[in-house]
Amino acid sequence: MSDKKATSASAKRILNINVGVLGHVDSGKTSLVAALSTRLSTAALDKHPQSKERGITLDLGFSSFTVPLPPHLAALPYDELQFTLVDCPGHASLIRTIIGGVQIIDMMILVIDVTKGLQTQTAECLVVGEVATSRMVVALNKVDQLQPEEERPKLVRRAVKRLGQTFAMTKFTGVTMIPVSAKPGSQADAAPLGIDDLRAALVALVPPAPRPPPAPGSFLFAIDHCFPIKGQGSVLTGTVLQGSVAVNDVIELPALKQTRPVKSMQMFKQPVQRANAGDRVGVCVTQLDSALIERGLACSPGTVPTFRGAVAAVEKIRFYAGRVPSRAKFHVSVGHSTVMAEMTFFGLPDGEGVPRDTALAAMIANLNAMALSATPMAFDAGRDYLYQEELFGLEGRPLADPSLATTTSAAAAAAAAGEGEGEEGEGEGGDKGEGAAHDVDEGLDRHFGPQWVLLRFDQPVTAPKDALVIGAKFDADIHGEACRLAFYGRLVRLVDPGKPNELAELKVFKPKTRSGVIERVQPDGVTAIVRSLIKKESSVDVFVGLKVTTGRGEQGVIEGSFGKSGKLKVNFPSGLATEGRTAADNAVTLRCKRYVFDPNAKKVLRQ
Repeated sequence: MSDKKATSASAKRILNINVGVLGHVDSGKTSLVAALSTRLSTAALDKHPQSKERGITLDLGFSSFTVPLPPHLAALPYDELQFTLVDCPGHASLIRTIIGGVQIIDMMILVIDVTKGLQTQTAECLVVGEVATSRMVVALNKVDQLQPEEERPKLVRRAVKRLGQTFAMTKFTGVTMIPVSAKPGSQADAAPLGIDDLRAALVALVPPAPRPPPAPGSFLFAIDHCFPIKGQGSVLTGTVLQGSVAVNDVIELPALKQTRPVKSMQMFKQPVQRANAGDRVGVCVTQLDSALIERGLACSPGTVPTFRGAVAAVEKIRFYAGRVPSRAKFHVSVGHSTVMAEMTFFGLPDGEGVPRDTALAAMIANLNAMALSATPMAFDAGRDYLYQEELFGLEGRPLADPSLATTTSAAAAAAAAGEGEGEEGEGEGGDKGEGAAHDVDEGLDRHFGPQWVLLRFDQPVTAPKDALVIGAKFDADIHGEACRLAFYGRLVRLVDPGKPNELAELKVFKPKTRSGVIERVQPDGVTAIVRSLIKKESSVDVFVGLKVTTGRGEQGVIEGSFGKSGKLKVNFPSGLATEGRTAADNAVTLRCKRYVFDPNAKKVLRQ
């Protein structure tokens, strides 16, 4: 959304709103855009030759229409309200183009074929739209195909009720749904149905307050096309994401590491001297090979970095049915790039989450915070985080420490931990990973809370340091019915994975539990000899100073080795009661942390 005073031949002051039009292939998006639009721009209405040949949208298309300034915006300094429609492809193979498109929108129209309901790419578009905006209207297209005609209102109400149940699980609960038919009877000359109602719904969605004034030096521009004009230079068409740009300003093309002065600019064929956030504009620069850039970014010089690793705040997408495991590689879209990245997930330690009954509300609040128009939750690099074997959704994360669960759940977790003994294979006797309770029955208490991921990209990425992130399995069958989008989020910290000391600043740990037995208590009553806590060949120095707990809850500190068979000498400052001790009382437990990015992780244990 732009809050500029547009300078044009007509001198009209125009408030521009960018509206993404998304939906499943063949849902009628392009026909709907044609019914709404009065002015066309780049690639509008499938001008692409292959689009016409294949009958589907292949690239982002742009067109617009204007309406008088509505009463709720009358206090603003504008004469007209303009909606720029961004027609996004609906075909599964073009989802990456959709991801690029949603980064420029202020609100969205989700087009649903009312005869088919929510389809695979409809769900993917809904997910992408959730990250992009909080304002959406649903166009229930092709209502003319609901027969018999006298039953149409009832069939529409039924569709609205059914879809409403799906939207209730998203940030768009209670969304407005407008029945329309962009091309009744598939006749080009037939008058469309419901278009005026759809326009009115869009107008009602426009907030009364424009964007804040642009901050100095923060210009960011999403380029969707680049082409040469003989004798003039190369034109970059796109949308101002933030800040402003004026003729003669110097801008950078960060992917090319080149800077160029702005020679001239146009908005819908009208020359302008300045463009602000939300404006769709053509920027003419000289001495640029247009073949070098098709889609990407322009910015204030030095403001968009290139990096190989980053931490992102993320949420699992509810429609994704598979696991999203750590150490796996997914396709990750960052800014206008899609590259493979290895993932390491982590979250807050057990006991620091939110209650189960507020998990959905917390997830939606976190999603709103990660939207492009908002600021994601701050990342505190100075605190500890718990390593996760995978990214979890609304089912929650199994507790790594069963003692925080209920008595029944703790027993189940202990049983699962017993079954998982020895499977981690880290060469240290008695180690058990935090994933031992992963397969415990769903009755086990769970942790709910924010999650993050360390992304290590296969190749350098150039994007804003707080860019949108979407992870997906694009190698999945594009003709299948499963949603391929797995997680979404925002970058919160850049990391160089090639620098171990920089990685080590991420305090992500795996909880480790070791079990031993008191063999005997020394005559002083405070010193015990403990066996089976470590292996004979283990370095005792790693364990000296660590605290242990007996089955009775007595606290002790490891002082050193006893003999050469792997036994330890443990001091219990408050003493050990010798009478009536059972085998369970003599059990000794060592709980500690191993930090996964610490270069000395094998040599250092912390508590």
